[in-house]
Amino acid sequence: MLVTIGALAFVGYVFYALLGVEPVKVAHSRMVRSGTQVFVEGELRNTGKDTGTMDVEVRYFDRGGRSLAKDEVAIDGLKSGGVASFRSAPRQLDEAAEFSIYLNHGRNPYGN
Repeated sequence: MLVTIGALAFVGYVFYALLGVEPVKVAHSRMVRSGTQVFVEGELRNTGKDTGTMDVEVRYFDRGGRSLAKDEVAIDGLKSGGVASFRSAPRQLDEAAEFSIYLNHGRNPYGN
């Protein structure tokens, strides 16, 4: 019984700790078509401590999931509770159907 309670407490702690792993979140984003060009715009929200510089990496994919292009948008940093808008550069990508966003905070203290 004691082992079961200890295991449940440990699992609860792990889930609690994982909630704060990524304090900067993409609040919303969308792919916009303007004539023959496409770009992604959105908003970031910081629910944690002040951040340093980060890059918003936007990857474009066709309907089959094949990667078409990648853009990076530099964000100078977000204060705690701050909000920042971003917009990738317009591209000529007629076949773009989907996109993904990755927040890159740079290398970790271990160099990777």
